[in-house]
Order: sequence, then structure tokens, then C-alpha cells
Amino acid sequence: MLIGSAVHNLDTKGRIVIPAKYRDDFGSSVYALYGVKGCIRLYSYEQFMKATEKLRDADITKDALRRRVFGSVENISLDTQGRILLSEELRKKAGITDRVRMVGMFGWLELWKEENLSEKEEELTSEEEIRLMAELGLA
Repeated sequence: MLIGSAVHNLDTKGRIVIPAKYRDDFGSSVYALYGVKGCIRLYSYEQFMKATEKLRDADITKDALRRRVFGSVENISLDTQGRILLSEELRKKAGITDRVRMVGMFGWLELWKEENLSEKEEELTSEEEIRLMAELGLA
């Protein structure tokens, strides 16, 4: 289960350390793709297959979306120090240049440029947060 958050810096080669608390969930590799909300999403093989099951089985009208999602996925191996090399393309799309905020989203890990995440967090008003938390039984 991927929960909590952490902040790490990219090294000069574009690598980032996956914290030990998350590594067991991924195994030896991650499936990375640009998320539609401005972040990079990292999935284990199992979670990626689960998350994309409906898209894989959707009718033919979803080909453009399948192409966008599956054509942009990168399978990245963790090195012996628990680092992954994020492609320049993924980093550029997400605006990540140095500091990265990692946020566990239960089934996947999001990598954010800190400023972009702060903007997303501000989109949720206190009232909405209270209402949603209550609906989920978490308030």
C-alpha cells in the first residue's frame, strides 16, 4: 500500500531515489506515465494492469486514449540503490527539474514538482474536503 509522502531531489542524471517504504510495493521495476493532472504516476506491474483493465477492454472508440496511455508508458528498472531514471520527456511534461514531492495514492505513487502540487491542493476547498471525507467515513 502506497501512502504518505516524501521529498527527494533529482540527481544530475535525472535519477530519483524511491524511498525504502515504497520499494517493496514495486519490486524491481516501475511503470511510469504522465498523469493528466500534471504529475508522473508510478505503478507496480500488478497495479498498472489493474488500473488499465477497463481501458484495455474498452470498445474501439477508445483507441486514441489507449494510444496516449500505452504509448507513453515507460518500464523503468530500479538500480541497486533504489533509484529510477526518469526520462527527459516525462520530467519535462511534469515540469520536474530538481525537487520532487512523492505522494502515495494507495495503488500508485505520484511524483510532483512541489509548486504544482501546492496549486492542486489549493483547488480543494475546506468545505469540499469536509464533505468528501464525511462521504467516505473518514471525518
